[in-house]
Parts: sequence; C-alpha cells; structure tokens
Amino acid sequence: MAAVVLTLTLCVIFAGGTWLMVGARLPLDADPRQNDILNLFAYAGITLVVVLPFVFFVIEQL
Repeated sequence: MAAVVLTLTLCVIFAGGTWLMVGARLPLDADPRQNDILNLFAYAGITLVVVLPFVFFVIEQL
C-alpha cells in the first residue's frame, strides 16, 4: 500500500513539474483550460511508466 501511495505522490509531483517546465505542448482539446488539464493527465501517465518500476526497484533493495 505504501508503494502505491509513494508511486502516485511521485507521479503527481513529477507531472506537475513537467507541466510547469514544458507547458501544454500536446494539442488535446480546443479549450485552453481543458487542454491544460488533459496535458497534466498525459504527463502523469508518462511519468507513471517511469516512476512505478523505479519505486518497486528501490523498495526491493530495502
């Protein structure tokens, strides 16, 4: 359970940081506000692929 919480927390932090640094680069919707939200979810999905194996690898080493 702690691994899931840690994974989701890191995913949200990294996705938010990516969104702040890169911005809304993906044209997912015509509405700018909706596009920002969808970009944030897209970045979260992308970072989930990286963060999930990293968290389980670190927990395995403990």
